[in-house]
Amino acid sequence: MKVSRSSSRALVVYAVILGSIYLIIGVAEFTAGLWYLFQPENAAAILNLPVDLFGGFSALVIGAAYLGGAFLWKGKIESLGFLLIATILSIVFGLLYFLIVCADGFSTLIAMWEGEEWTWEWLTSGTAGPGILRPEIWLALISLPLGYSVIKTTRREKVQ
Repeated sequence: MKVSRSSSRALVVYAVILGSIYLIIGVAEFTAGLWYLFQPENAAAILNLPVDLFGGFSALVIGAAYLGGAFLWKGKIESLGFLLIATILSIVFGLLYFLIVCADGFSTLIAMWEGEEWTWEWLTSGTAGPGILRPEIWLALISLPLGYSVIKTTRREKVQ
């Protein structure tokens, strides 16, 4: 089964851009995480990204899945699976990091109820590193239109 050329090319370009961004972020986080693992006293964030070994690995996997959808350029519908799974993974990890930020905010709220001073620091630094500024949260939002387009294309091709 073939996908129309114009829609497949737009999906591939969008996916390759997202995949490249995820790979860059994943390599930076994973490298910083490995560096921290072996020399914790000398660890530093690369590109101001969190030092997160497993977060970097998950970003690498998501980026590879997005780049796996590049075979859609030839018009084969089987590559839509890569894009759909990459979008689902992106949303799951983005939601996970967003929930961590919400938990940090709730922790600050509980601390305020117990007499500590309220701060907004939990938004930009916390358990998940840079808090709401974590790139995986924003990339999950950016990947939503791609997921919608992939589902729409899959349903359209299924009907024909």
